Amino acid sequence: MSEKVLKEIIQRAVEDEAFRGLLFSNPQEALKGYDLTAEEIKTLSDLNEDNFDEFAGGLGDRTTKGWLPS
Repeated sequence: MSEKVLKEIIQRAVEDEAFRGLLFSNPQEALKGYDLTAEEIKTLSDLNEDNFDEFAGGLGDRTTKGWLPS
């Protein structure tokens, strides 16, 4: 997953409540227009209100430790 694209999506979800809601309720629709693989879409589709803040908050640590699929 492109770290840049992931950060762009997460930043948008942090700043745009409507987009965040769409990401949780209909990720396929929310992620249209982003260049993502099926695996990347699955990863983002697994986000919800309960785990989003943890995911977004730990993004820096996770990306530097190479957890993202290539």
